[in-house]
Order: sequence, then C-alpha cells, then structure tokens
Amino acid sequence: MRFDLQIIASWIEPGAKVLDLGCGEGELLYFLKKDKQIEGTGIERVESKVTRCIEKG
Repeated sequence: MRFDLQIIASWIEPGAKVLDLGCGEGELLYFLKKDKQIEGTGIERVESKVTRCIEKG
C-alpha cells in the first residue's frame, strides 16, 4: 500500500465508519475493511476507477 495511505490508515480506529471521497480504485477502503473491520463508503467520479473498486468488493 502507498505510504500516504499507510499514514491515513494509522489514524483510523478498528470498527470505525469511513467515507473516502475520491477513493480511486478503493485501495484504502479495501485495506481498512480487511485489516480494521471498518464500515466504509467510497465516492469516485471516474467510471473506470469505480468499476475497478466494485471488482475489489
């Protein structure tokens, strides 16, 4: 995972609710759901990135 996303992830408490604006392909949300069991929602306007995010789950 990118270094900047690692820093952001360190700020998030396990089980938190997260809204990721401009989530891209969902890399941060994917990690947080897997590692910290967060409840997350991502918002992205680039269709190709939305498709990739959906594929990741």
